[in-house]
Amino acid sequence: MDDRTAAPLSRNGESAASLGEAMLVGAVVLAIAGYWSAMSVLIHRSFHSNGWDLGLINQVIWNSAHGRLFDYSFRSSSYAGDHWQPLLLLLVPLKWIGTGPEALLLVQAVMLAVAAIPLYVSVREIADQKAAATIAGIYLVGLAAARAVSFDFHMEAFAPVLAFTAILGLVRGRPLVWVSCGVVILTIKEDAALVTLALCWIAWFGFHERARAAVLATAATAYGFVATSVIIPHYRGDDLNPFLERYSYLGDSPLEVLASVITRPDLVVEQLARGDAIIAILVVLASSAFLPLLVPRLLPALALVTVVPLLSTASAQGSLGLHYLIVPATVAMMLAVVALRDNLDGAGVLRIGPCRLGPRTWPMAAAGFPVAMFLFASPLPPSVNTEWGRFDVDDHAAVAREFVDQVPQDAIVSAQSPFIPHLSERPALYEFPRVLDSEIVLLDEYGPIPDDAFTAGYEDCHAALPRLGFDLVKTEDGISMWRKVRPAEPVPEAPLECSGQH
Repeated sequence: MDDRTAAPLSRNGESAASLGEAMLVGAVVLAIAGYWSAMSVLIHRSFHSNGWDLGLINQVIWNSAHGRLFDYSFRSSSYAGDHWQPLLLLLVPLKWIGTGPEALLLVQAVMLAVAAIPLYVSVREIADQKAAATIAGIYLVGLAAARAVSFDFHMEAFAPVLAFTAILGLVRGRPLVWVSCGVVILTIKEDAALVTLALCWIAWFGFHERARAAVLATAATAYGFVATSVIIPHYRGDDLNPFLERYSYLGDSPLEVLASVITRPDLVVEQLARGDAIIAILVVLASSAFLPLLVPRLLPALALVTVVPLLSTASAQGSLGLHYLIVPATVAMMLAVVALRDNLDGAGVLRIGPCRLGPRTWPMAAAGFPVAMFLFASPLPPSVNTEWGRFDVDDHAAVAREFVDQVPQDAIVSAQSPFIPHLSERPALYEFPRVLDSEIVLLDEYGPIPDDAFTAGYEDCHAALPRLGFDLVKTEDGISMWRKVRPAEPVPEAPLECSGQH
């Protein structure tokens, strides 16, 4: 018998205990939110945030706040042709009150931290305080949230709070709650339909909510198809296909990819047999203390949100790096809740097959996996993996800040990635070497030069700046500012977008 039923308490005693417990949970969540906020803001102020994605998303929200819905200048199409994220519009009021990109980082930190509350309450409904604290703690020290916080801003940060509220609705038998959360999850991103489908699987096979799960799953499937096959192609035009960028070996549309998964399982197996993919799967399971393995009937839900990104040829997505771990880890935690409900008895003993782990043993064992991952693999301090320079607002960052402050607000700018978030509240902004009609170019010889298709031709474009009509007007500590002062000459060897031609 657990501590909620062992000894009846008076109404006053219950209220006092509940209030104290709630205050403790709230204090922990507030502290973690503050910690994550401080870390992400330091990364930004030290000029280690990025054009892709903080600068890009901040510009989209800023443009939307000024009546140009989903406009951005990072590509020649609308942002809605890259990702379909209606929930992004929820953040538009932040721009109406004049906040900058740091506000997005604060929102992300708060949303990720607050998610621990419905997760805690879900476990508290079926187990004691220690079990609830263990599961919530595993989430808060998890590698998934740490990676998300340390890499710019992404709407996936809303997934945990919605998903954990949905599981709380299932635990309490409140269908309106979990169905509503499943619907809102769809608006996070076009592929968030997979999360809603995972939720439906959990509702069906974990809580016998078959009718509602079937209806919501049908709606999610239809929505996902429309988003990926109708809405995004409508906005992207002919020059952008995210499926070709990430799943070209399987097809160039959702239906072609699905068909290849069925007819060419050899391609799927080859992609999933990569070392980094196998490690990613283990990390997902370890992030939830391997508890999902206790509910094998629910593992297809976890496989759905894990396998799809692993099939991508994009290195970070295909290994669940950066922020890509947050969604699979979230679904894994949902399965962990059901695993405890099914395998934890009234005395707090966890059943694992023929084994029995006592109420003191299993929480320590469960916490060991995510704590170890945090200490050795987290990008946030005090992990041994921490890159301390990313949190150091040093003299170089101060110089960079001075350069940014000297860029006119109405100027069209092409800048290296770390400058982009600080300059993103303007209608036209390009990540160098995309120059086009820029009036100012801002570069940092010590800054990162991403090795991808978006920045191909960096050195050629840098060398061509004088012939493109730019003069060097200021340089300090490796940072240089160039200003357009004359018409450009033809530069055949420069990339097309660098040359100023559209």
